Amino acid sequence: MLYFSIFYNDLITAFYFMCRQSGEPMNNSFIILILLILLGWNTPGYTQETNKKDKISSSWVFDQASPFSQSIATDRPTFSLGAGTIPKKRVQFETGYTFSFDDERPNTTTHTFPETLIRIGLTDTFEMRLEWPTQTFINNGTKNNGLKDFALGFKTQVSQQQGWIPQFSIAGRLFIPTGNKRLSSNHVDPELQTILSYVLNERFSLFGNVNVGGTGSQNKRFAQFSSSLGLGVNLGNSLSGFMEYFGFYPVQAGNRNLHSLQTGLVYQLTHHLQLDARIGTGLNRNADDLFTGAGLSWRF
Repeated sequence: MLYFSIFYNDLITAFYFMCRQSGEPMNNSFIILILLILLGWNTPGYTQETNKKDKISSSWVFDQASPFSQSIATDRPTFSLGAGTIPKKRVQFETGYTFSFDDERPNTTTHTFPETLIRIGLTDTFEMRLEWPTQTFINNGTKNNGLKDFALGFKTQVSQQQGWIPQFSIAGRLFIPTGNKRLSSNHVDPELQTILSYVLNERFSLFGNVNVGGTGSQNKRFAQFSSSLGLGVNLGNSLSGFMEYFGFYPVQAGNRNLHSLQTGLVYQLTHHLQLDARIGTGLNRNADDLFTGAGLSWRF
């Protein structure tokens, strides 16, 4: 874990300076980042001692992958991240599409896809997260299309549910300015996310996040807080549902807060394959009047 932390920090620093020197939204710096990540997959690390005589280092890539003890669990379609992580040496892809509509003058429609999140289990309680640039189409009288920023992050489990104490995890990410200049803050934007989950019984569970990040809009940098609170329901036969509130405080520099409410369904086709759908509405003028979407997730 120490070796990975050093590699992770050096990777972020190197890529940041490459982006600043290049000035292009999508260029070879982005490709170099991915190559470095793949090389890190095959970098020798250190395993736990199996006995006092065995202190020989071995490559992480040749360690045995942890078995799947439960069905697939994703971080979509809810705004909240789940408290769980991907088992060691496993990979999970989460993708989707979202449509939103706002009747502010002028009327605005937005399409985003494929919303790809790649989760890689480095240990049974720690995962690397790659948020691939999402294609965005905005029409508010004039079309504004392009890719959003790439993000690199992690999630780690801190504690499990015990009595009245919920399960607790922490996640963090850095948005790298690789996207379209009109859709990017053009800065490296950090975010820290705290994740809580509490199973009430076999049918109901509570979940929520409290997040803080540094972002920018209208050429201004500001601290943005966000939070969420939801109720999950096990409907049986591989089907579950949820209802969730989420908000941003503020949503843009010099703007008011945003409040939204959404509900959705999650269906597990197999032990490793999941479909999801959601629909929601804004609770104030700063939020979209309607948003809906669907997604597909799988793991191996």
